[in-house]
Amino acid sequence: MRCLRCWGHRLVVAALSLNLAACSTVQSVRLPLAGGGPPENVFVGSRVEVVTRDREKLEFTVARISAEGLYSQSAFIPYSNMASLRVRTPGSNEQTWSYVLGALGIIALIALIGSADSVKVCSPSPCPEP
Repeated sequence: MRCLRCWGHRLVVAALSLNLAACSTVQSVRLPLAGGGPPENVFVGSRVEVVTRDREKLEFTVARISAEGLYSQSAFIPYSNMASLRVRTPGSNEQTWSYVLGALGIIALIALIGSADSVKVCSPSPCPEP
């Protein structure tokens, strides 16, 4: 029984890890050419990760977009200073819930199988005692 509890804990940790991984995805975005306008798939309110040409990593929510760069609440980062741009998009809640409910179902099934040694099925009733 102790081993089943260990597996149950491992399955719960695995389900939570999967849930956290399914909550959001990060997608690389092509940086616009000079004067080419704002990048696709980046909107006001998007959460972005920018690596500058100086290899500084910045993560912020886009407050404003212009043809020259992105604005956070406190700074302006020009496209010409960006080495890479990635946008974080939240995952589907339906997909996340399906993973969580599936993991809980598997855990319940394992718990049911683990406690099966105490279940007696007899036909006809009553069960004879050994």
